[in-house]
Amino acid sequence: MLIAVRHDRRQYGMHAHDAWWDALSPQLRDRIDELLCARRLIAAVVLLRREGGLQPPPGLYQAQDLLIERRAELDRRGLVEPEPPLPTTAQLIEKTAAITAPVVAVEALWDGDTQGWYVDLVAIVRRPGRHHGRFDEVPLTALRHGGDIRLFNGQVPPWPEARRATEQGRAVAQHVGVPFHLTSPEAPDVDLPRWRDTQPT
Repeated sequence: MLIAVRHDRRQYGMHAHDAWWDALSPQLRDRIDELLCARRLIAAVVLLRREGGLQPPPGLYQAQDLLIERRAELDRRGLVEPEPPLPTTAQLIEKTAAITAPVVAVEALWDGDTQGWYVDLVAIVRRPGRHHGRFDEVPLTALRHGGDIRLFNGQVPPWPEARRATEQGRAVAQHVGVPFHLTSPEAPDVDLPRWRDTQPT
């Protein structure tokens, strides 16, 4: 059965298992639930849009909204895997110490996806990388403390992920004996100067 999808939260409320969810095959619903329980939202969105058969197919943000509601219902049932614990500073220091290339800086930088902003914490190493001829980066952790709904309800700024990244990043950098860099702790942006941009050519 094909149905028309409208961006109407009352129509697609997951409590009622309304038309769009019921229109999916039981096999597809099981596959989507499996992805959502594993916290693989983006993969579930791709699956819904590619194989859902809904007409017209939901847009990216609409599909995300629908599946966030579905995941919330699964979470209320205790079926969603818990978030992995954030690494401790000691664990980040240990991870940085295991890097074989020379570490020259620790950097926190903003990034984002369909769920909102987050902060990547990386170790900058001296070796040619994909984006620079002299420096590369080794991921240490990604920090997220909620979605972009925080922008609308006044929870941010300050951004707790930026605060945590600063505290842990500085501790790791101090332990290794290198500088720490975060261009804008109060305002997320992906087009900010990087540590490598401060280095002489």
